[in-house]
Amino acid sequence: MKEKTCEKTAIVGVAKNAGKTTVLSAFMEQWSLCGPLGVCSIGIDGEERDAWSGRPKPQLYVPEGVWVATTGAIIDQNPGHFAVWEGTGITTTLGEVWIAQTTRPTQVKLAGVHTREEAHRVIEGLQRAGARRIVVDGAYDRRMAASPWVTDSVILVVGASLGTSMSALVSKTAEWLRLFSLPVCPESDREALTPLLVHRGVYRKREGKWQSCAASTLMEQEALTTEVLEAEAVALSGALTDRMLRHMMQQGCHPRLIVSDWTRIFTDPVLLRRYFERGGSIETVRSAVLRGVAVNPVSPEGHVFPPQELKARVAELCKPVPVFDVWRDPLEEGGGRDLLR
Repeated sequence: MKEKTCEKTAIVGVAKNAGKTTVLSAFMEQWSLCGPLGVCSIGIDGEERDAWSGRPKPQLYVPEGVWVATTGAIIDQNPGHFAVWEGTGITTTLGEVWIAQTTRPTQVKLAGVHTREEAHRVIEGLQRAGARRIVVDGAYDRRMAASPWVTDSVILVVGASLGTSMSALVSKTAEWLRLFSLPVCPESDREALTPLLVHRGVYRKREGKWQSCAASTLMEQEALTTEVLEAEAVALSGALTDRMLRHMMQQGCHPRLIVSDWTRIFTDPVLLRRYFERGGSIETVRSAVLRGVAVNPVSPEGHVFPPQELKARVAELCKPVPVFDVWRDPLEEGGGRDLLR
């Protein structure tokens, strides 16, 4: 009999204090009823207070029977609440990350991993433990959780903390959505670049063939003048930054750029738009699947948007991706219903 595949979903906030922890708790409660569930974090989630503002944060509650990846020190804070499965060999500032199963509903802090390789190791550990669905928590500054090389799909959390006006929030949400809609490069390029982009470097395509560049980043002047300017396309294994893009544009260089996925793009939207207007293009080797968008109309800073208007404005941008308000619409009844399958 063919083994059932494990679906991996990232939940990512588009801004700090967007409401990601509340969304994560709601989905865990429902998904835990549908079969063995695992949860891990890229970074740390479940802390009592915000590290920047000092404000109290919503706590992360995990149902009974859920597999979690967190450190032994955190597990020891709640004796009798966890049954330890195995160690991962991954060490953080809070100690080694362990795979354990909750023996009762409990509050937990997820002390996570920081590299793609560590994320894969933790996910594999959760799968060995028996999880058939894994939810990966990703902070707004930890896009790695939403990489299609790590997870199968993404749920974005859009909160009022993203902007002080409705128009600003909608505009910034649209910027995130544009990254999801970047075109995927042709299959021939995907086949050639997939094994190359695991190594740090810059690659160029000439006469239909991909070659490694001498320079390791697009910031090196020599790479621009001798390799990139004559290339049919250029691929990066690392991040595309403002400095790189601006440096190329100053040299009159607007090549077809290829990155491994959308989480590698860290550029200002205005600069990115200008690059496109001048003839440049950006493609990805692998696309991300946006499975849903959660909206939170309340900001910790005090401003509140009309819930129905916010939901409608974001839904207009996201069609046909479902948009839901987990604070006001029960998942099993609202726009998140399809995500529970």
